[in-house]
Amino acid sequence: MEAAVDLPFEGLYRPDRTGLGFTLDSAEVARRSTWALLGEWLVAASVEAPCAAEGLGAAHEWFWRGSERTLGTVPDVEVSLDLSEPAELRALMPYLLDPMAAATRRDVLNAHSTAHERRTRKAAGVYYTPGDVAHLMVQRVCSAEEAPDGHLWFDPAHGSGVFLRAVLSAIYDQPGARERIYGVDLDPIAAETTSFVLTAEDLVRSPEGPEPWRRWHRFRRNLATGDALLIDAAAVPDQPMLSFDTDERPVDGHPLGYYEPWRLDDVFPETAETGFTRVVANPPYAPLKRSAASIHIAQLHPVTGSAAGQDVSPVFVELCSNLLPGDGALAIVLPLSVVSSTRSPFPELRVHMSEQPGWLELLSFDRVPDALFGDDIKTRNAMVHLDKSASPNLTASPLYRWTSRTREKALRDIPVTSIAGIEGVPRVVPKIGRQWERELLVECAAHTHFLENWHTRRQQMPLTGLSHSVGEGQSDVLALAPTAYNFLGVMRDPHRAVTDGHDSQNGFSILHFDSEQHAAAAYAMLSSRLAFWLWHVTGDGFHVTGAVHRRLPVPSRDACRVERLADLGDRLWKTALEKPVVSSNRGRTTVAYPTWPYADLIDEIDSEVGDFLGVEYGARLAAWHEHLIVVDLDSERRNLIRRKT
Repeated sequence: MEAAVDLPFEGLYRPDRTGLGFTLDSAEVARRSTWALLGEWLVAASVEAPCAAEGLGAAHEWFWRGSERTLGTVPDVEVSLDLSEPAELRALMPYLLDPMAAATRRDVLNAHSTAHERRTRKAAGVYYTPGDVAHLMVQRVCSAEEAPDGHLWFDPAHGSGVFLRAVLSAIYDQPGARERIYGVDLDPIAAETTSFVLTAEDLVRSPEGPEPWRRWHRFRRNLATGDALLIDAAAVPDQPMLSFDTDERPVDGHPLGYYEPWRLDDVFPETAETGFTRVVANPPYAPLKRSAASIHIAQLHPVTGSAAGQDVSPVFVELCSNLLPGDGALAIVLPLSVVSSTRSPFPELRVHMSEQPGWLELLSFDRVPDALFGDDIKTRNAMVHLDKSASPNLTASPLYRWTSRTREKALRDIPVTSIAGIEGVPRVVPKIGRQWERELLVECAAHTHFLENWHTRRQQMPLTGLSHSVGEGQSDVLALAPTAYNFLGVMRDPHRAVTDGHDSQNGFSILHFDSEQHAAAAYAMLSSRLAFWLWHVTGDGFHVTGAVHRRLPVPSRDACRVERLADLGDRLWKTALEKPVVSSNRGRTTVAYPTWPYADLIDEIDSEVGDFLGVEYGARLAAWHEHLIVVDLDSERRNLIRRKT
């Protein structure tokens, strides 16, 4: 199609507002013209216009009817697509109009030609936002106080318009809704595809009214091409600014921020008085691509900007929070690191966000059984929700799990609880959703003796580096696996795994204790549901770090209890040895000895631990753990993994 199309692109699609960073490389004219034709056809098909059945040329004439513009030459191409479900087609429009192939793992398996697109998409950190996630985030922001004249909405990385369409759908019946939606994206084609997506939504909701091309240009004038990381959000800018005092369109021809920082109220002067009071985003998760203006990022974003070379997503969070006025609210979806990572700038960013006025909510989502971004993009994610007009609070959710069967209800009923005032928050964010979890966490932190006080030395090494078994003199050690999911991988006799075939070179934590009794008691403690719960709510749901040793309370000056725990640890280890779990990955074998199926012994351990903590947590944590691993208790298939007794 690119070889046959000949459209007066600028005459048709150049925005009627200057200063939006409109960029058109001559080598891109045919490509962008073709995507525009496809966008016009999708608009026609999604509203069931008869011309859609006649092909691209007919849809092009329908779209521009009454404009009296030169329409150019369109190849006579019929689009072979089932038009019987226009609502489904419309729902898919943002994804169909993304020039980058979907390129998920499943796509690559089905068609190796998309492998390059998968690598490109991953390098750019750009992933589809599912429609239900976009609507969920918009609804959470909409629940905040509504302004008398309506809020101005903004997406700093709008892509093909998933969020902006969700916004339009949510506020459509409000006065001036169409004029209150704004966005920025670095890709020059993004503003055009988003305008088609919004035009289709508008036509379906209001069939009578302006022609499609008028609606398209109305949306297009509020979408800029530029680098959002170069936006100066300061109340009084102290950076060089672009000038808009001439009719020569000085900033068109390259994206905004190409040379220096820029301000939204210069590009969209009608927003200067109120600012953008509602912000939604799914920013890219990728390292900064250096440009001539990148040197300004650290100064524009002092909390996160210096780390942009590693990942730009936290910079977007700081930008969005600084854009908000006093009555503003935002919702941003990111990788889980924004909630769980201890690496700079994430702890500093969490402190910065918690110091904002109002209510900060941090929602966490696990990657299985069903991931937030779908089964093809298995990532752990977080949503950051800030409402500056609300009463001060800091709330969090569990590291939430659901199945595809329960997804709709699960996203609607995310449990949250306040974590304000807990020691260490917000540099550490406990992922809890119930008041009893908060109370248990506070009780654990109040103790003064922890697992790290028991062990005398800690090494990090592969199990194959151990040359002796417990029976040959190393009875004062145990090993803790570097990762976990439904149980902590603890071994009372680390070398036993090697004799059972373990040859993985991943490093385990080898813990040395001052006695065999303390090692056995520590094994019991690390096998308790309390230890697993502490790891799960304070970590990232995968990596096992030294934080477990620092947070797991152990008995102090209670020799009888330590003896009972050691006996339980010995009995549990002997039982676990009967059913090792052997798995292979990339030519390496891993052996584990899960203990969670042995509920009776775990119950006894939890009872002992609950006694010295002074908290009867056993029944609650047993139910919590069962729900965590089964997820959907009403599913017959999921109940096949219900714990055995």
